[in-house]
Amino acid sequence: MTVGNVFEVKKVAIIGGGIAGLTTLFELLNVKKEGTTSLKYSNSGELVSHGTTPSERAFSKIDVFEQSDQIGGIWNPSFDDAETIDQDLLDTGKYDDPNILRPETRIPENLREGIYSFEKPFVTRKRQDTPKPWTRSGIYRSLFSNVPERYLRNSFMPFLNKAEEDPSLAPLIDNGQIINQVEEFAKRFDLLKYVKLNSEVVNITKDNNDNQWTLTIRNSISEESDEWYQERYDAVIVSNGHYSIPYIPYIKGLDAWNKKYPGTILHSKSYRNNEIFENKNVLFIGTGLSGVDLIQYAFPVARNVYVARTPGKREVYEWLGNAATSEGIQTKPRVSSIDPEKNSVTFVDGTTVEGIDTIVLSTGYHWHYPFLSEELTGVKVKPGRNGKNPDSGSSVSGLYLNTFSIQDPTLAFVGVTITSIKWPSFELTASAIAGVWTNKSGLPSKEDQVSSNQERLKDTGTGLEFHYYPYECFKGFASQLEHFLPLGRQLSDIFDEEHLETDFERSFVVAEKLFYEYKSGQLK
Repeated sequence: MTVGNVFEVKKVAIIGGGIAGLTTLFELLNVKKEGTTSLKYSNSGELVSHGTTPSERAFSKIDVFEQSDQIGGIWNPSFDDAETIDQDLLDTGKYDDPNILRPETRIPENLREGIYSFEKPFVTRKRQDTPKPWTRSGIYRSLFSNVPERYLRNSFMPFLNKAEEDPSLAPLIDNGQIINQVEEFAKRFDLLKYVKLNSEVVNITKDNNDNQWTLTIRNSISEESDEWYQERYDAVIVSNGHYSIPYIPYIKGLDAWNKKYPGTILHSKSYRNNEIFENKNVLFIGTGLSGVDLIQYAFPVARNVYVARTPGKREVYEWLGNAATSEGIQTKPRVSSIDPEKNSVTFVDGTTVEGIDTIVLSTGYHWHYPFLSEELTGVKVKPGRNGKNPDSGSSVSGLYLNTFSIQDPTLAFVGVTITSIKWPSFELTASAIAGVWTNKSGLPSKEDQVSSNQERLKDTGTGLEFHYYPYECFKGFASQLEHFLPLGRQLSDIFDEEHLETDFERSFVVAEKLFYEYKSGQLK
């Protein structure tokens, strides 16, 4: 909470136990009351000292709420349990709306505020209308990173240079190395004791009398029962990620197609192995990172591979566009409609392809915060390209530097910034939040925050690009947050600029090379 312009934050809730949430937790545990950090680094950038006693800590209570049964977020694999697109969702005809895919969880009417706690919860039978949680990971066994190993870690993790063990992959690494590093990080610093698993934050309200946030939590204790309780905090950090709820674009005939050919429509999140493509005519809708990742595995075994994309579309990395339209791939413009009776797909240029067996939606994900009130927080996911519902190209409005709620800065976000330097961005953002909430430095006026956003909007527009900082532009974003870091915290300890260009240039060369080797069947 705040008194005047001074923050009095002692109790903090963190929503999400993925990389962003765990990084934030460790950062906050190592900030002292006077706004100084306990983190110390060697000249080579390795963490050599950390730790605060409970009496020194700026934040006396920190709880992390994780909806799934394990930490790690999207890097916690569910190899044999893929997420599927349910027919009842498609039958609504509104499956492009995140509020249909993942509506608010209904709170029991008998849950009276201030009565139930973690120790003494309100127990109910599990409701039949509990929303699909979308918590399963999209990681598959053959996945390797598209970011160099050096930048798939925070500064609290040692740089092991594991990538060099496989010269064909370096500087990239496979998904097993990533999750192993996350689990070792949590174990080394005993972070699990701060994490409440199977705990969904259903709703957040604020009491204007004492300026505290009240979180309503549903603890899924079994397949039959739920525990409900409420906790109060001075401040809340949202770090629930951006790669959980798939964006399913509205396409005429999509629901009828899936009903006639069950299981033939999947989001890229649902992919697990390329057996589903064997001897099939496969249509990919979208050619971003996830789409091209899967095309390289589909092409060697499929009968035909079709790609539907906006002609001339610029991808996040230049080589992706070349790969998606490379030899043998049949490129089409965007899909207009699909007809299950004729087993045909019609595109916006009027052309048609018949005999499609599998449709892969590599169309991205939604920002979605069903537990937040726009009126209370000022935070809103903006409408997408159709001007009505949010989509994968939407932005989150109401935030300063993608981090602080302008309306109420005791609400903050970690993970909204879109960048290849994702893990350091989590650490940088968390550190800036800690610096502000310990009053080491103050935020600009609300008017100046709004003005800053308006200036950026002139360059980016209102879409997802507003949050996007390519690796070569990340230093500019980092320098804006550097002012807020706790005393003793150095940007150079968080963000390794020295290896940035060489590591990323190497990664582009390797990723492109591997794409064509997989596509040709040279690699299995």
